[in-house]
Amino acid sequence: MDDDASRSHLPSQAAALVVVMVGYLSSRLKRKRSEEEPTVYGPRLEADEHREKNLQLIYNSTDSKCLAMLRMTRAPFYQLCKLFRQRGLLQDTLNSYVEEQVSMFLHVVGHNQRFRVVHQSFRRSIETVSRHFHQVLYAVCSSNSSAILDCAMEK
Repeated sequence: MDDDASRSHLPSQAAALVVVMVGYLSSRLKRKRSEEEPTVYGPRLEADEHREKNLQLIYNSTDSKCLAMLRMTRAPFYQLCKLFRQRGLLQDTLNSYVEEQVSMFLHVVGHNQRFRVVHQSFRRSIETVSRHFHQVLYAVCSSNSSAILDCAMEK
């Protein structure tokens, strides 16, 4: 009877072994494919295009227009962003550059705007605007304030 019982379990054990081997091989193939193939993103949405135009308007405008939008001319703005990058206080994310994060912060502070207003012009969610605002605020507070003031006051 022991032989009959072991023979009846043999097909289920073989099936289990096959399932485990197929699972292992498929996971190895997925890993190998993901290492070789770059991540492909879908087409740009209308919001992405609008956001890019808005940012290019800020970055490539004249100093007087940049001063009106950010309350800072372009040279100190880029120096401030460079300072944050060099000190490791802010980093580019997958969807947002340091310049965009700082410009959202300056827009909120310089124009006394709510996140609800800024999220429409930058086409980001209110949560994203809030998160970037607090990251930049932390960077401003944690860095050497005299270096930031010198950077902001340069003309």
